[in-house]
Amino acid sequence: MERKKRAKLKKSMGPGAIWAVAVGSIIGWGCFIQGSLWTERAGGTLPLLLGFLAGALLMIVVGYSYSYMIAKFPVAGGEFAYAYKGFGRTASYVCGWMLSLGYLSIVALNATALPVLASYIFPGVFTRGYLYTIAGYDVYAGEVALAVFFIVLFGVMNYRGAKSVGNLQLVMVLVMCAAVLVSVAGTVLTGHFDASNLQPAYGAGKSLKDGFISILALAPFLYVGFDCIPQAAEEYDFPPQKCKLLIITALIVGAVIYGAMALVTDCVIPWQDVLSLTDADGIPVKWHTGAILEMTMGRLGVGFVVIAVCMGIFTGMNGFFMTSSRLLFGMARAKMLPSAFEKIHPKHKTPSACVVFTMIVCCVCPFFGREVIGWVVDMCSVGTAFGYFFTCAGAFILLKKYGDPTDTNRIHPAVAMTGCVFSVAILLLLVIPGSPAFMAAQSFAALIVWILMGTVFYLCSRRSFVNITKREMDYLILGNVQVVRGMRKGKGREHAVQGNLVNPKI
Repeated sequence: MERKKRAKLKKSMGPGAIWAVAVGSIIGWGCFIQGSLWTERAGGTLPLLLGFLAGALLMIVVGYSYSYMIAKFPVAGGEFAYAYKGFGRTASYVCGWMLSLGYLSIVALNATALPVLASYIFPGVFTRGYLYTIAGYDVYAGEVALAVFFIVLFGVMNYRGAKSVGNLQLVMVLVMCAAVLVSVAGTVLTGHFDASNLQPAYGAGKSLKDGFISILALAPFLYVGFDCIPQAAEEYDFPPQKCKLLIITALIVGAVIYGAMALVTDCVIPWQDVLSLTDADGIPVKWHTGAILEMTMGRLGVGFVVIAVCMGIFTGMNGFFMTSSRLLFGMARAKMLPSAFEKIHPKHKTPSACVVFTMIVCCVCPFFGREVIGWVVDMCSVGTAFGYFFTCAGAFILLKKYGDPTDTNRIHPAVAMTGCVFSVAILLLLVIPGSPAFMAAQSFAALIVWILMGTVFYLCSRRSFVNITKREMDYLILGNVQVVRGMRKGKGREHAVQGNLVNPKI
């Protein structure tokens, strides 16, 4: 029987665009809006900055395993495909399911950050058409409309082509970096930077260790975005071996921007006073970083940080739109989702059905209010920790079984194992009650519901993919499998060779 041709995405994205997708996805709205809240969580600036730095370094360790796996398997789906190679189809489903909600919800959360920004720039303009209150958050038709408009806008752009979206992402990331640089330089050059305002450096409400751990446990959420690089691997128009440098530089730039914006927010007035800032009418300030930059540079400073946060929101939405749709496409190609999700647009060469589904789901989310979406996004760290674990564990298995000393992209197995240990540690910190980084009760409840839903869907869809032969599943998930025939003691034999691997034995 002739094998059905495997749907493939067009190779249209260069290294600059892929790097920008990673950086733009790492730096979202939180970097420019939640700085003071993160300092309070850490109990001081020192554990905050140490947590940012250690998180980036550990993510680089994990990133080495990613670069190894990307070079071996440059296919859409990323961690989903790596989990399959290392552990089989059930593990790949678990990995894909845990990642999918996090990716989709980040698109929605970035969109709902726009009304928060708009309420500071245009007070009262979008808080019109009161609908209802959910979890203490008032939902307005104007704010929902604003969020939905940008979700649809980026959905249409992703629908129409990856190359143009990648180029737009690069421009937005460069503008964001320039705005951050001006904000930092302006704070220093105007003489408002005062290191004494960073005191107490640690110990405000929690020990240095607990504060450090609470930020380190957020690393999968803070730096989620570099794993957009493998999701788009099938669309590289350059050798996938180059992705190692892209991952490392994206994480370094992300750590620098996080640290720089935290210092800007905390250094102008005592950092503990930032959270109690009020406006001229005595109303508590919602956007602390914007208020601080207005103190240092006036409305011009606000303008620069507005540009930065807009670019952060837009690049986050754009990057995770691409990531979500590619993950769904990879799962559909493996028959774990309905076949409609496997469709590639004949003209634009994009996974159009997955893009439309992502857009619809994300358009529904703003109606639930920002607080509810925030509970769901807290689960993102859990989902990404699963993705990191399966990638590092898969790399470790391949290195131990098929390690090729002549492979220039090879990493030491200990590096992959370190990534596994880190991933498990982060997961335990998030789910063990009493841990400094334990999720909020609402987030934990949402996680349980998501796991139960995934179990039900798995049991319902299992029959559609469990009977697929291993060779066929290898072909659907991993790509170019060729059948090689040979003779052994006069009898025919055949085995699958993975054509896109450096070591064909794998």
